[in-house]
Amino acid sequence: MKPKSTTIHTPIFSSQAQKLVDSFEGAEIHGKPKGASRTARIINEVFCVITEEHNSDSPTDLAYQLHEAASYFIKTRGQMTPTITNAINLVLDGLDQHLSSVSDVSKFVFDRCEKFNLQSLDNLKSIQSHGSSLLENGMNVFVYDYSSTVAGILTYAGNQSKSLQLIIPESRALNGGLPLVKSAISSGHKVQYITDAASGQQIPSAKAVFIGAESITNLGGCWNTTGSTTVALLANHYNVPLYVPTELMKFDTINPPGSIRTPIWKDIPAIKANDPVLLDKRVSVEAHDLDHVKAELITAFVTEKGILSPSHTVAAAQCIFS
Repeated sequence: MKPKSTTIHTPIFSSQAQKLVDSFEGAEIHGKPKGASRTARIINEVFCVITEEHNSDSPTDLAYQLHEAASYFIKTRGQMTPTITNAINLVLDGLDQHLSSVSDVSKFVFDRCEKFNLQSLDNLKSIQSHGSSLLENGMNVFVYDYSSTVAGILTYAGNQSKSLQLIIPESRALNGGLPLVKSAISSGHKVQYITDAASGQQIPSAKAVFIGAESITNLGGCWNTTGSTTVALLANHYNVPLYVPTELMKFDTINPPGSIRTPIWKDIPAIKANDPVLLDKRVSVEAHDLDHVKAELITAFVTEKGILSPSHTVAAAQCIFS
């Protein structure tokens, strides 16, 4: 399904809140490659800043500011990244039942944000443990594009004295390979850095393939960086297991059961910058914003609830949001 076309009203943020909001536009947040889970936690920081800086005695005014900010983030971030919408809805659910005073609203917001952020970090630790259990010392592992969740698994494995032989493509659409290389070598792993076009040469030698996920579809597949479908098809062809580490919070609650969103054609700045000829108005440098990897190509999702088949992943996520 296509995201709904809506008029977007931009709230007036304070300088402190705006600094956090601006960080969403960059490739990194606080010096770390951004991801949906980290973005959700930073949005909670924005809610806390709005609450801390509120300077009237009206709890309804504060609640309005929070709802206004929430609506903005859902419209600008949540349409393509369900975890943002899911996180905001979970954090602010019940806010309008806590309007007896500004302190009542403040306590509600601080408690909810802290609870969500701590749970999210605990989830990631569980995923790292489950993911590392799939890895053995000296194992050849193919990893496509930067994912903070996947990088966390590699770090966890390194801390367990598991030295891996990693094959990392450039992930040229986003240049996502290099930050993964930096994370991998800092964790003690060896890396073979390859062009995307060489993936078919290298996947047969891997014992496992890992990709991240922007979202989990209600059909049991996932959306991820352009190129992920190619990697998944190659892994399937060569009988190499494909694992997708992700929080269940990334489950798509936006599109109706049995459907997925329509991908969007977007420019690819990382490639467009390669040569001035690509800036010519007669040349189009585009691709879908994300790839849809079908459930039948996925061996298992690595979640906070364990290593689950696609169908069990959908069932586990539905329990959270039912």
